[in-house]
Parts: sequence; structure tokens; C-alpha cells
Amino acid sequence: MPASGPRPDVLVVGGGLIGLLIARELIRGGARVEVVDDRRAGAASPNAAGMIAPIAESSTDAAFARMAITSRDLWARLAPALERESGISIDYDDTGSILPVLDEPGRKVLAGIRQQATDLGEPTAELGRTELLRLVPDLRPGIEAGLLLPGEHRVDNRLAAAAAAAALERQGVTLHRATVERVTEESAGVSAAGAGFARDAGAVVICGGAWTPAIQGLPTLPIRPVKGQMIAFDRIDWAFTGAIRTPSFYAVRRAGNRLLIGASVEHTGFDLSLTDDVGNGLASAAADLLPALRDRQPVEHWAGLRPGTPDGWPLVGQLSERLHIAAGHFRNGILLAPLTARMIAPMVLGRPAAPVVPVPAAMRPRRFGPCTR
Repeated sequence: MPASGPRPDVLVVGGGLIGLLIARELIRGGARVEVVDDRRAGAASPNAAGMIAPIAESSTDAAFARMAITSRDLWARLAPALERESGISIDYDDTGSILPVLDEPGRKVLAGIRQQATDLGEPTAELGRTELLRLVPDLRPGIEAGLLLPGEHRVDNRLAAAAAAAALERQGVTLHRATVERVTEESAGVSAAGAGFARDAGAVVICGGAWTPAIQGLPTLPIRPVKGQMIAFDRIDWAFTGAIRTPSFYAVRRAGNRLLIGASVEHTGFDLSLTDDVGNGLASAAADLLPALRDRQPVEHWAGLRPGTPDGWPLVGQLSERLHIAAGHFRNGILLAPLTARMIAPMVLGRPAAPVVPVPAAMRPRRFGPCTR
């Protein structure tokens, strides 16, 4: 059934955090916007860890780190704005990340991370055993030092997406629940359609995550699902409310004394099945660092599908005159969400790029070849 009401200027296909923040930016730019999303099981946005970690996520890539720092700074302003606009707390935390020194090779790796942070103007601090135990009393014996990255933030990604959706609805934005199966570019706009849904718009922005290539009418896009399994524990009462990162896992705090442990990297297509070997492996690795977890059972075990690309960079930009894309963010969708929205909104609206957030060549869709259908 065709959707009713005036034709929107822009239809955003995909209601994850990236799509919702793009819609928010477009509205701020004066566009009439609608969003359509089908709440796919396993979608990356609600199943992520919510880390906003520009240094820890880019320890060998200074260009990505600079971009991620810009997005982190946007998050710091966006978080309170989303809470005001929606009336929903999103559990935003700017405590930082702790990277414990596990062995001598690890010490050298952390020295390189600290040097990169310093080169980028980001603060760091060395923590001794006494300070580590004050912050995380469950650390195992033998961990005598760690690196604190105070500029690493985190957010409850589920709450952030809920807040973004609520804020849009308060502004009168229609959020359709449907699957878009095809898009057709026409002389005066774009039509989007699927089972029981049809909508015309002046332009369309595709934010379909791992399912983006299934939409007919788009060029061939090298986006593939990468499964990640995670577990969670309750009854964590440390003073430290940020994240702990090691080479084999990360541990991320949540409000309510919850701790998330993740995440596997599995190339198994759209399979969302949970496996004991992965869940037990995550629990074992976490308990090796945090022995207090050894006698506890995870209270949650879930999987999500990250949208990966061959080079690890997302696709952000114009596919054709009225078709745009923001997808393929792999493990950095939450981190890069506000920056992606700032990048693509001027392009969709036909305005000059914001000077501080141009789309880098590494993100442009045409890097994999011409965008032909």
C-alpha cells in the first residue's frame, strides 16, 4: 500500500543509529524526511557494544584516528542534545578506556598507541597496580600497569537509537515499519517499494547495513555480513565505568552494573546462531583477566551482523543523482554515526560540504569501481 501524505524530500532507508542521525541532520537542514526500517534481527546498531574509541580502534591508522576523533567530539555534543530532544537518558560515559599491560610484547604495543595518541593531541595516563585496583578491583594478580585513554567514550547504543527515534517522532517525522526491496530512480525523484510498502521521495539515502546489497536497483556493492557474538554479566560494581580493552576481547560497562564482553569475528553469512564455543571462549578470556567472573554465568548471549567491506572503510556518498549511501561501517558504526550524518547531509541537500567533515576518498563508493546498475 502506498504511504500517504506529502512526498518527503528525502526517504532514509534504514532506521539504525546512522540512518536516524542522518534524518536528524537533514531535518535540521530544512528537509522533509521520512524513515523506513524493518527491524531486522541481528542488525548491527542494537547489537553493538557502543564504544566511541578513536585511538583504540585505529592504533595503526592515523588518518582514521583523526576522523574518529572528530566524530567523538561530535558525540560529546550530540549526547546531551539527544537526551533533551527525546527525554531519554542514553547512558553516555566519558570515563575512558583502560588497556592493561599483559606482557612485554603488549607493553611495546601500548607504547606505540600512547605515542600515536600524543601525536594526535590526545591525553594518556600510565596507571600503576594501586590505581588499577582502585578502578577495577577484579583485575588478576600480575597486572602491574595499564594505559588509560581518557578521550575514549561509550554509549548505550540501544538507548541512543531509541532516543534518536523518539526525537524524530517528536518533530513529526514518520517512521515506517517495512522492508524496502527495490528502489527506482526516475526523472523527478526515487521510488522505494517492498511488500505492502511504496513511497516516492525527492531523494533516497540507503543505510541498510549488511542487507544493503539485497536492495534491487542499487549498483553492485561489496558489503558482506560479519557476525559478532557477545555476552554480558551483571553485578559489576567497580569504580571504573568505561571500557577495558585487550588484544583478545573488550569489556564495556553499562548502567545498572552490567558488563558486556565481546566480540567474535565470524564470516558465516547471515547465520545468527549462538555457539557455546564462542560464548565460553569469551567468558574464559574475560575470567582470565577478571577472575571474579569465573564462577558467574552470563546473563545474556547474542549476535549481530556488522556490515563489512573489503578494505574496512564504509561507503558514504552519492551513487547517482538522487541515490545516496551510508553503509558498510563494520565495527565502527556507533563511533562514526554523527560524523557520517554530518558528511552526507549537505550532499543530499545539494549544499557545499561542511569544511570540517568532507567525505574522504577512502569512503567514496566509487573506489570499488563505477556505480553502475
